[in-house]
Amino acid sequence: MRRIGIIVALGALLSMLGGVATASPALAATGTRQLHLAVTNIQFTSVTCMDPSDPSCTVVRSAIVADARSNLSTDEGSFQATIIVDFSPGGTCNIVDEPGTFIFDNGTIFTHSHHEDCAIHGLRIDTTFQVTGGTGAFDGATGGGREWASTGAASPVFFQGTITF
Repeated sequence: MRRIGIIVALGALLSMLGGVATASPALAATGTRQLHLAVTNIQFTSVTCMDPSDPSCTVVRSAIVADARSNLSTDEGSFQATIIVDFSPGGTCNIVDEPGTFIFDNGTIFTHSHHEDCAIHGLRIDTTFQVTGGTGAFDGATGGGREWASTGAASPVFFQGTITF
């Protein structure tokens, strides 16, 4: 049984990274394909209270920069976002509006998600995302899938789904 678990885990890892070695920078053909994105080394570069008159500052705007990997690009890229976080649900929960930009040498992928996160079931983020556009090799991209991350500040965030361009 342990062997099957190891094989499944290895298969998932190869699925995530396998395209990195085989993706063509130009991606000449268009169509629908698997999309695997990973965001790591996340840094919050600014945090601003949306209502300075709110002493508990329940809604903030935060700029994020991070490293990014994709099965559709041979090089490491970057991720940028300016998110709005609403802490009013309380406890371990918050609501996030997250338009994101994945930047790679061969093009840019734009995503968006809106989700409530609660760190109580092993995953901090477990939601859907949409691909809202792209540039370069990803010009006119559409698609979507699942965005997820485990609890912990150093956890990578994964975007898995499909993309059409």
